Amino acid sequence: MDELVIKVPSPFSGVSDVGFSARYPAQAWNERLRDVPFIVEGPPLPMRRLVQRLTLFAAKDSLITATGDDEAYSWTAPVQLTDEVCVLAFRDHSLRDPPGDDARAGRQYIWNLVRPLAFTFLRDCVRLGGLRLADSIAVVLDVGRPPLVDLELQRTAISVENGTLLLAA
Repeated sequence: MDELVIKVPSPFSGVSDVGFSARYPAQAWNERLRDVPFIVEGPPLPMRRLVQRLTLFAAKDSLITATGDDEAYSWTAPVQLTDEVCVLAFRDHSLRDPPGDDARAGRQYIWNLVRPLAFTFLRDCVRLGGLRLADSIAVVLDVGRPPLVDLELQRTAISVENGTLLLAA
């Protein structure tokens, strides 16, 4: 698998200048998924609010009790690099040691491999952070050479529920 960058320029309701990108590192298709870093950028005030909500991501396993095949992951705690930039990472847990149910681990691995992690991040923004997403969300897939893939999705394709908290005052 080649390196892939997913960019989501303005997914939050009420604020158009906060966005994020996720960078999938290049790796062989049959090796354990590497951590996928997320870089979130925006103006200081909305970023301060967002980082406060993103701190909940590190406690995902204690806040979400679901055990489906799409839950075999965790998030690192966000690190605020400047007042306008923070980073965190997605961690795959589908092939954790010691091995357990191989069929289930395989389903979890495929789920984490094929679902764009931008969708996982946005879903968790709603269910963990309580954040309100925009009704329409643009997504750009960049593999480092043309063509770029531009998608526009309705929020309901990512999360049926929506949060109530706005990043803008």
